[in-house]
Amino acid sequence: MSITIRKAQPNDSARLAEIFLQSRRSGFFWLDPERFQLDDFERQTQGEVVWVAEKDSELAGFISVDEADAFIHHLFVAPGYQRLGIGRHLLRSLREWLPTPYTLKCLAKNKKARAFYKKNNWRIVGEGRSGTGAYLVLEFGRAATQQNTR
Repeated sequence: MSITIRKAQPNDSARLAEIFLQSRRSGFFWLDPERFQLDDFERQTQGEVVWVAEKDSELAGFISVDEADAFIHHLFVAPGYQRLGIGRHLLRSLREWLPTPYTLKCLAKNKKARAFYKKNNWRIVGEGRSGTGAYLVLEFGRAATQQNTR
């Protein structure tokens, strides 16, 4: 299995929008799938750095990051490519260009994502609510003595 991580190119946008739409519609099963639209990707990643994962030359996932805050806004893997290590590769690629600590928000109902981040040594440091429901604030890369590890 060959996984390559690279910076997104303009010609990747259509496939990334599909991945974003499909992943949210299948992963956020408790929400109305019609709330997610194909043009959401362009709007929600504007001004962010986007890196993609290719598996055997096919776009399989992406990560979008607000560099100023080291905040991971989106990490999505296409439904047919999940559980192959792609998300882990995308997270690890951050170490090459973005200083820690990193933070992100994970919807509380998204048990698969919560388990994934826990397995990859992310810690819960806060919580909140948004239009999509309760979320947890997760952090990676700060000394454990400074973290709230509830």
